[in-house]
Amino acid sequence: MKTCTNCGAQSYRIESKFCNKCGGSLSNASENTPNINICVNADCDWHKTKFIYPDDARYCDVCGSKTVYAN
Repeated sequence: MKTCTNCGAQSYRIESKFCNKCGGSLSNASENTPNINICVNADCDWHKTKFIYPDDARYCDVCGSKTVYAN
């Protein structure tokens, strides 16, 4: 999750380059990686694309590995 330094809005997509609230650049945005719930299996296709699971997801539905929030 990235936090916009211009307006404080949070972006839920790791790929975001601009804020979806104010349009400001996220190049200098603070990133809080532990708040991103992704698959922990480096060989998984979802891990490679950094697919973000909902907060309550504890396992990857593609490979069955734990997510960040399960650890």
